Amino acid sequence: MSRSIRICSYLLLPFIYLVVNVKLASLGESFPVTIVTFLPAILFLYIERISVKKLMMALGIGAGLTAFNYIFGQSLNASKYVTSTLLFVYIVLIIAMTWSCRFKTISQHNHRKLLRLFYGVVGIVVTLAAAEMAEIILTGGSSLIEKISKFLIYSNSYVLNFISFGGKRTTALYFEPAFFALALISIWLSIKQFGIKTAKTDAMILLGIVLSGSFSGVMTFILFYLLEWAFQYLNKNAIKKKLPLAIISLAVFLVGLIFAFPYIATRLGDLGTEGSSSYYRIIGPLAMVGHSLTNIDGVVRFGSLYEYVASFGIFNGADVGKTVDNGLYLLIIYFSWFAVLLAAWYMWKVIKMMRTAFGNNENYRVQLWLFTPLSLFFTGSIFSPEYAFLIVCPFILRKALNITNS
Repeated sequence: MSRSIRICSYLLLPFIYLVVNVKLASLGESFPVTIVTFLPAILFLYIERISVKKLMMALGIGAGLTAFNYIFGQSLNASKYVTSTLLFVYIVLIIAMTWSCRFKTISQHNHRKLLRLFYGVVGIVVTLAAAEMAEIILTGGSSLIEKISKFLIYSNSYVLNFISFGGKRTTALYFEPAFFALALISIWLSIKQFGIKTAKTDAMILLGIVLSGSFSGVMTFILFYLLEWAFQYLNKNAIKKKLPLAIISLAVFLVGLIFAFPYIATRLGDLGTEGSSSYYRIIGPLAMVGHSLTNIDGVVRFGSLYEYVASFGIFNGADVGKTVDNGLYLLIIYFSWFAVLLAAWYMWKVIKMMRTAFGNNENYRVQLWLFTPLSLFFTGSIFSPEYAFLIVCPFILRKALNITNS
């Protein structure tokens, strides 16, 4: 009986990817309720043991950062402080539970069931994205995106406006193209934890990322593919045994890169174009980041972000932007040098992993840990339960599959 319960609980994870952005209800104007709003409760389905020491350590760091933000942050909108703070505390709790818990083992004969569900999820979202793109090309608009948007946590209106001016981006079952790409990469990492080669699924996921039009998604997938190739072939034993395969796989990748180069060059060129999404995500907020790092009053208190960003007058399209669409910048604006030091420490840990990853199966461990900092460049909604799920799900599966050094 206990085994059957365990099977059912883990089968929930692939399903959540389909409905992670579906709004069930709303608490006030700015807090949509989704299935992952209850993520801490869902995690209890999988927990076998909790390390209280690790849990308290993680919660302590979160409490320290919250206190720092309150003491040193300037408040521009006190009415939203409590809601914004609770979101941060909630995310800290989810991350703390994932890090400190040992999860129930997924038995070998259930691997195939989980994989089939993940393959099904990839098929559904990529097929839907292809249908959206076909409609955009044929009609210049997308009634599919418009209809799906009604059930999501946030409106897709800015995507629809972008399409109406000749743009071509899809969102499938998600509220924005970047989140769609982030979900696909999270699914890809979840599948990779099973330690099998899935060339067809890899191609489907890459297609979905291309259809989303997410530059961050394309570049992250390219990086992960290069890491996979390097860790697999760049060692003496592998070069001797698999040199032809290494050359062929690298050649296929380079051909694909040549076809993608015009798109990559265009998006890189957008970095210097004020008003473009790339400029707004990467270049524009640097003034805010610099202010947070060089001024004692540069830290912004939770809940005051919209007013703070608007005061800098950075254009996002035709309007002055009020959000920070870059998670790393957001952390620096809230926590100043503490965010920089934590990011540097984390990347140092990842670099240490890379040193021992050549020639063994730790390549997916490196990619998994690298996914967290790279995901910060996809969205500024890093304090949302929806974002937290995409980050922790591959880690949950890695632990549940009893992969060493997880």
